[in-house]
Amino acid sequence: MNAVDRRTVIEAFCEECVWLHSIRKHFADLFEFNESRNRLLFEVAGTFFHDLNLAFIEYILLQQCKLTDPASSGTDKDNLTTNFILQLNWTPEAKASLIEQNAILLRFRAKIVDVRRKLVAHLDLRARLQTLSFGQFTASEEAEFWQALQSFVNIAHSEAIGGPFEISATIQEGDVASLVHSLKDSVDYDDLVNQEDGFLLRRYGQRRYDDA
Repeated sequence: MNAVDRRTVIEAFCEECVWLHSIRKHFADLFEFNESRNRLLFEVAGTFFHDLNLAFIEYILLQQCKLTDPASSGTDKDNLTTNFILQLNWTPEAKASLIEQNAILLRFRAKIVDVRRKLVAHLDLRARLQTLSFGQFTASEEAEFWQALQSFVNIAHSEAIGGPFEISATIQEGDVASLVHSLKDSVDYDDLVNQEDGFLLRRYGQRRYDDA
């Protein structure tokens, strides 16, 4: 594969890493912030946020596996993964570093791949009906995955394009923060409604999104 093609592949892979890191940060900001935030989410829409929590987890595990899938799924079925990137033309030094970081990524993949195979990408009957232990890993092991992914991206981007590439660089602040701010206001609004007689009557017809 020539240098132009390699650059295109690395750019596309970096975009996928940014997307996954962004989704993981949304999850952390919503569900791993503190206990007070967890209580807020449960009070406002407990069932919805419980389901959203599970959906986030499934999607993150799926994407982590996808990025570390085999290089190919068959003839003319190349996959945009770390293993495919290893097959591109690299200097010996870069190749050795990429292999080292990929080994860390694959070590984490081994902890979650059964979840992907049996409960996320497919619905294995035995796994669904029985209490089976899948996807157990520590916070430090996941942190190691993200560190290795960042290092892998930096190595590939530096040689193929030039300079490191931060997979968190394009994340914009405010999305989850804005949501949480609005949820806090909604709880305060409910308190006002319950504490002040005639409050809802005075607000009748004034809600901007009454038909939303």
